[in-house]
Amino acid sequence: MPSDATISLERRRWFLGTAVGLRAETVDGVVIATRGRGLEAIVEVVSEGYVELPKPIAITLREHLQGEPVSPSERVELSRQIAELQTVVVERLLHEVDLDARQVAIGLSGPTAWRQMGETWGPETIGAPELVAEATGATVIDAFAERNVAAGGAGGPLEALPLWLLFSPPQWSSAGRPTIAVTFDETVDAYFIPPRRIGADIPPIFWSPVAPGRLLQDELQRTQPAAAGKSKFEAVLRAWREIESLYQPPIWRPDLFDLTPFVDAAAGRVDENQGESLLRRFWQDQVIHAIQADLPTSAAAQRLVLLGEPLGVEEIANAIRDRTELTVETATDIGWSPRIRGPVVAALLAYSALERFPADITTLTGSKAARVLGRITPGSPANWQYCLEQLATAPCGKMPLRNAV
Repeated sequence: MPSDATISLERRRWFLGTAVGLRAETVDGVVIATRGRGLEAIVEVVSEGYVELPKPIAITLREHLQGEPVSPSERVELSRQIAELQTVVVERLLHEVDLDARQVAIGLSGPTAWRQMGETWGPETIGAPELVAEATGATVIDAFAERNVAAGGAGGPLEALPLWLLFSPPQWSSAGRPTIAVTFDETVDAYFIPPRRIGADIPPIFWSPVAPGRLLQDELQRTQPAAAGKSKFEAVLRAWREIESLYQPPIWRPDLFDLTPFVDAAAGRVDENQGESLLRRFWQDQVIHAIQADLPTSAAAQRLVLLGEPLGVEEIANAIRDRTELTVETATDIGWSPRIRGPVVAALLAYSALERFPADITTLTGSKAARVLGRITPGSPANWQYCLEQLATAPCGKMPLRNAV
């Protein structure tokens, strides 16, 4: 007799995602439901939630992510505290949606910083997935940064795959139009998301590094303002656009991207009350540049979605509407939280791991051993059995990620 957890194509499956960014302000969470299998699943955002990090934890975590060393015992304690907050978010969402923890899987993303390890760089994630799995009884999937397509500086970020699943519903028709998704976080990135056609392999998803985001905002706030009447607003914009590293990976790797040229160009040349306007102009100009110059066949796209909460996101959206023929939406327009990107990417990567989407090992990790898209920590026996049934019945089709992003 099949168990209650038997997977069918019509039954909805539930995935939770949590995320903590480099700014270490909140633990954000989301619940998604999927119907169908593999690349042909329908994805629905069901609920969202968050908790704020207590100030002492936030300060310690932010300093550590920005390079401040901590002792092994302090790191263990910090990981435990982060795991407790992730558990709070998960349990609140389980209660809100009335889900059985035996039939969900959790994706955890961040907080992650890149550290130099000898001559190479590698990701360091703070947290304790085993504590989340033990407390909730649900299987946890994490360590996505270690499997990133762009590890080693080649390719594009792995989040292109979840964004494709989220914004491109499966369809039999070939008449679908692409979507452009722009994410605002520590960095600003643009993704050209093609239609998802049933029975076809994943098509190329183009990624363009747009600009430094909140990292530049933080640095600008610490920069010496211009003397009264000495602002060089337009000159600073021109100088920023000519910085060569702006158009080269690894701009999405904030630990390796040098902000010094941006700071030097703005120091003493921008009025104290012009910083936000400068950033908005810069970001909207760079987004339009990416659409027009960096994203292949972007003229075919009709829709652009802005994910994140940059300064004046509505003003940025209006400027892009005025300068393009795209339908521009923000996360709020769709009915989502501005911070949805991190947790929904984590939830969809958890889905991808249980669907056994293969990771191209050389490109993703530099490893020679086969891996899936995440590290799995089993939950309760009943929940783990549920996840094993998904793994056992997954289509496990070929998906050439090497050529996808």
